[in-house]
Amino acid sequence: MKRHCWVLILLLISLPALAPRTLAYREQVVEAWQVTDAIVIDGKLEDWNLSSPIVLDRAEQVFRDANQWFGETDLSARIYVMWDDANLYIAAEINDDTPFMYREGFPPDMADSIVLYFGTDSASDPNRASYVSSDFRVVLILDDYYFNTAIDREMVEDKAGITTIGDYGDEQALEGYEAAINAVGKEVYVFEAKIPWSNFASEELPLIKISDGLEIGFNVEMNDLDFPCPGVATPGISWTGSGQSSTDPSHWGKLIFKTGGK
Repeated sequence: MKRHCWVLILLLISLPALAPRTLAYREQVVEAWQVTDAIVIDGKLEDWNLSSPIVLDRAEQVFRDANQWFGETDLSARIYVMWDDANLYIAAEINDDTPFMYREGFPPDMADSIVLYFGTDSASDPNRASYVSSDFRVVLILDDYYFNTAIDREMVEDKAGITTIGDYGDEQALEGYEAAINAVGKEVYVFEAKIPWSNFASEELPLIKISDGLEIGFNVEMNDLDFPCPGVATPGISWTGSGQSSTDPSHWGKLIFKTGGK
């Protein structure tokens, strides 16, 4: 009997270690405030609510080529999200010692870029381990010139009429996309963008309808290219610290839409 008790105690002790790590990722929460006055896409943030930043600046958030990330001055950022019924707005205050690096013909996430992950269906299972039709991976290139974008749907089985576009970094995948960069120092700049929600809807996939308190899965990454040459390391840093967001939405955090802010 004593032997059975010890086995039970050891099993109970080990259960937390066996629990899926995805529960920790879901603890990351960011608020996206509704736009109250029109936002001008000019690389300035005077018209933004900056109360809920996503901070990328820790070594444990680096998921790729970690030995080539040399701290906050190499790449770090504070990223903000806002919304209105027609658009998703993204802004970032970025530290990068070699900004605006881009390689034509290479995948956009192998250039200086921001990668967004989100689902437009709040009813989707938050612990799902594979993409559904309403899940998206979107890449925004930070080159201060073309501002090309990509929509990655390769991991989505039922694409609902929205397929991959821009996977070589040389296209504008987002209709109505606006972006601007404003340099505020030699190695510091502000990025600002407007993305129409209509890019993530089709005849088969309804347009997202947002209300106060609506929750969706969300993650954001940044990629840092220091030299525009083939084979050069491109460190990646993720809000949740996971490098599996491109295949497994359970590694995302959570975004809550809010009204009544600035």
